[in-house]
Amino acid sequence: MSGTRSCQRPGCEGGYEDMGGGELYCDTCGLAPVVSPTGMVSSPPTGITGGGRDSRASGKGSGSARTGSSRASSRASSRSSTSRRSVSGRLSRSLSGRLSNRSVSVRSSGVATGASGRNRLGAGLVSVPDVPRPDPRSAVMASAEVPERKRYCSRSDCGAPVGRARGERPGRTEGFCTKCGHPYSFVPKLRGGDIVHGQYEVAGCLAHGGLGWIYLAVDRAVSDRWVVLKGLLDTGDQDAMEAAISERRFLAEIEHSNIVRIYNFVEHLDQRTGSMDGYIVMEYVGGKALKEIANERRAPDGKRDPLPVEQACAYGIEALEALGHLHSRNLLYCDFKVDNAIQSEDQLKLIDMGAVRRMDDDESAIYGTVGYQAPEVAEVGPSVASDLYTVARTLAVLTFDFQGYTNVFVDSLPDPDNIDVFRTYESFYRLLVRATDPDPARRFASAQEMAEQLTGVLREVVALQTGRPRPALSTQFGTELRVTDTQLFDAGGQDVSRLGLRPEPERTGLFGRRAKAAATSANGTPNGAPNGVPSNGSFGPPAIQPPPAPFGTPPPLPPG
Repeated sequence: MSGTRSCQRPGCEGGYEDMGGGELYCDTCGLAPVVSPTGMVSSPPTGITGGGRDSRASGKGSGSARTGSSRASSRASSRSSTSRRSVSGRLSRSLSGRLSNRSVSVRSSGVATGASGRNRLGAGLVSVPDVPRPDPRSAVMASAEVPERKRYCSRSDCGAPVGRARGERPGRTEGFCTKCGHPYSFVPKLRGGDIVHGQYEVAGCLAHGGLGWIYLAVDRAVSDRWVVLKGLLDTGDQDAMEAAISERRFLAEIEHSNIVRIYNFVEHLDQRTGSMDGYIVMEYVGGKALKEIANERRAPDGKRDPLPVEQACAYGIEALEALGHLHSRNLLYCDFKVDNAIQSEDQLKLIDMGAVRRMDDDESAIYGTVGYQAPEVAEVGPSVASDLYTVARTLAVLTFDFQGYTNVFVDSLPDPDNIDVFRTYESFYRLLVRATDPDPARRFASAQEMAEQLTGVLREVVALQTGRPRPALSTQFGTELRVTDTQLFDAGGQDVSRLGLRPEPERTGLFGRRAKAAATSANGTPNGAPNGVPSNGSFGPPAIQPPPAPFGTPPPLPPG
């Protein structure tokens, strides 16, 4: 591509510029020159694969949870198995040494991934309503506040409620946890107009997450494109923060159309506290989270109306596509839920990469959410099987009024006789049962396997709803290209089919003349052959043939 090539994005009149290292970005919309079949600018997805392997994880089975009492005991010091609100925490791994760079900007050096067979939500079976891409500025919060009911201590082994009101006194937005003494703050560190790293101009707050506030900003160095800034580490330990930035660099190498793109890692001095804070700079994805889509469906009585099962299956298939790509890169997502996936136009994207970790990482803090997280994670750590568990739990939350999924049914599903969608679509229930089996080894072995089964469930759901079968093309057998014959025997009174008839070779010599004489009657008709069909044809006993001459021996010469 040349630097003057016109932008591929529909309606954009800009052109691509080389920003260094061969990285091209439009000088108007700021996006890379990769367009999907639907016209959306994005990286093409890859096919789903099983758990990945690399030199650091050779010999490890990615389809089952890791075990080992030594690792389980080492994890016990960094997180509590009794606190079931969330197995979350800060990046606790601390490495010695300091980084000389204040910015770790990483571009992917890998080749573009191959195109996927799925271009739209629904795998070509159902139509999911598009979610229009809004004006980014409309997503900025007018008032950046965290409700008291959502204020919890961020320490991984605590999670106690903090900042709550007492009597007539409102809850504090900053202070110290009364249970463990860990400091907390729900006040945004960045404000509109702040310039981070001399490049990113903050527009405002988008939301509050596990690592603090998430901000919308404009990248003034790359054609004023919209980006998102997310806190990387909430700690006063400078060495730990820099080490965490170094450890998370692999996130910038992930390229997939169903996964948010990571652009940069930067540090910014908090003028109010004097601390150096780390931020991930990522792609802005406009749309609606699955949680928002689900909550917008309300019945007249105020009760949430679950999503149609076919729409939830469409979301699940796309999520498994993204998780499968991570697994092929030896990575685990760990915290899939309705909050962490956004539908933008006709595409689903994972937006929160804060919990992603390597499969062979036994030291970093583990993120997760009660009600979605597999029960074995607190003891043996996450795995491919626990990632698939989170997808199944998300499908359950979307498709019925799942009361008690964080307590009574935290590790189980309700009785299917009490759930309409389970009674109507038994195959959907059986899929969830397998994906959430208490034994990780009995769940699906890979994201690909679960996606194939979920696609089969979707086909059955659509067939039941429409009364028309929706079979899939076989990957093992194709259609017959030609018809050799329509029946074994022709109707009586007609010649027998000569299909497969081989003409008898002309033979000479003593054996040839004797065989011909024995097989032919006085009137010239072959013996035992009705209607002139030779007895060595398709039907009947074969004619007696002389033994072949030994290899290399010439046939006898004819007499005379």
